[in-house]
Amino acid sequence: MLKPNKDINLIKPSILFRADGNSRIGLGHVVRSLALAQMLQEEFHCVFAIQEPEESLERQLREVCDEVIYLPEREVSGQETEYLAAQVLRPTDVVVLDGYRFDTAYQQRIKAKGCVLVCIDDIHAYAFVADAVINFAGGITKETYKTAPYTKLLLGPQYALLRPPFLKAARQERTLPQGELRLLLNLGGADPENHTLRLAKELSELESIPAVEIVVGGAYKHLPELQDWLRGKKHLRLHRNLGAGAMCRLMHSCALSLTSASGVAYEYAAVGGLLFVLQTADNQAGLYSFLTSTGLARKYEGPQSMVLASIATDFRQQVQVQRQNFDGSSDERLREEFRRLSLAASLTLRNATAEDVLLVYGWNNDPEVRRHSFNPEPIPLANHQAWFKARLTDKNTPIYIVEAAGEPAAQIRFTLSDGKATIGYLIAREFRGVGLGHVVLQKGVERFKKDYPGESMVEGLVQRDNAASVRAFEKAGFTYGEPNPAHPEAFRFVLGL
Repeated sequence: MLKPNKDINLIKPSILFRADGNSRIGLGHVVRSLALAQMLQEEFHCVFAIQEPEESLERQLREVCDEVIYLPEREVSGQETEYLAAQVLRPTDVVVLDGYRFDTAYQQRIKAKGCVLVCIDDIHAYAFVADAVINFAGGITKETYKTAPYTKLLLGPQYALLRPPFLKAARQERTLPQGELRLLLNLGGADPENHTLRLAKELSELESIPAVEIVVGGAYKHLPELQDWLRGKKHLRLHRNLGAGAMCRLMHSCALSLTSASGVAYEYAAVGGLLFVLQTADNQAGLYSFLTSTGLARKYEGPQSMVLASIATDFRQQVQVQRQNFDGSSDERLREEFRRLSLAASLTLRNATAEDVLLVYGWNNDPEVRRHSFNPEPIPLANHQAWFKARLTDKNTPIYIVEAAGEPAAQIRFTLSDGKATIGYLIAREFRGVGLGHVVLQKGVERFKKDYPGESMVEGLVQRDNAASVRAFEKAGFTYGEPNPAHPEAFRFVLGL
């Protein structure tokens, strides 16, 4: 497990969140991006880029993020990414995109800056070149996605983007609320189609539910109409702009809930209770199917579907299923992933110098390195010194030191011969096992292409039992080539430049 930097308060790595939300398109993308930012804010400098947010949303952004960048309201385009690349982003940043307009081309423009990229997705409508994709809906498999070889898929409710009160609630015992039976009605922060009013009218007919708690957000534009209808209906209570803590407390008081198949359904499932869901948008289809097919929620098919034989028994059974899917630890899982991603983003290369001779000697003589080498015998210091000095003075044998957050972490070297370059690399022991191999290869090749623009191909030889290195070459985009006659037992990886 990676540990956060001890000096994290002095030099926090940066994450840029890019999402939009308003009363027309809803707030789902922004809300879940903010939930992720809350999980990461102690260890990372969080910046949010958004197109002209409404005032109430702006306040929420500033409560969580260190900076807010306002973008003009327009179709996302190359012009936007040019601005972000030139004025905002550094190659060592992590970028998080959440929205259906951030297609493959947009992702490619962000990746071209050198940033590590994460996409939050729920429709898998286009190919992803991101380093990681988060889809917390269940029932999704890797076959659903078309991705780059290096893309890591973070799928299912174990990566749920829950705000702190709901993470805490998922770790606590849940019992049936005492007192009158209450039902929570929430269709998201915007509900542009005004399902809230239609469902409130249907639920008001149920004598078996004496109290209905209706929640709307700041982007809900049908408030006057809803307020007018609610006059005189004391058993229906209206709540507006509830913060996470207040919303969680209200959910705790409600044994039943009717929500859209969206993030609010996950929040109620994390608290626990009798959850009924309704699909109110096309992008909710996957989550709706998962919630209803697994027993996490029940389909809302009119008010009579909420008439239950035994509230206590059904409540207990549904909470039991919900606790199997929500353990309150998704924040730590995601922090661990972002520590890895940020470490990869921090990788920089420099030319090796004479002062690196002992550093490289120690790396090359590491037992694990020797075990996977074609010559497994330990290297005498004198031999290494002669070899290293020769490499530094030979323009056809460049060697680079890779630094992670300023610390030496790896080496990558090339040998030019017969019109091709043979690549070799190793990761320092303390940086192994955190997914840096393919990034070292990618950044090494990019540096090599810059320093040697006339070359057309690189190749690498890997022992077949070196699973980590094999996977690194695969993820870096190399393909399997014909075996090398000198080492026919090894895999030969090739990459055109």
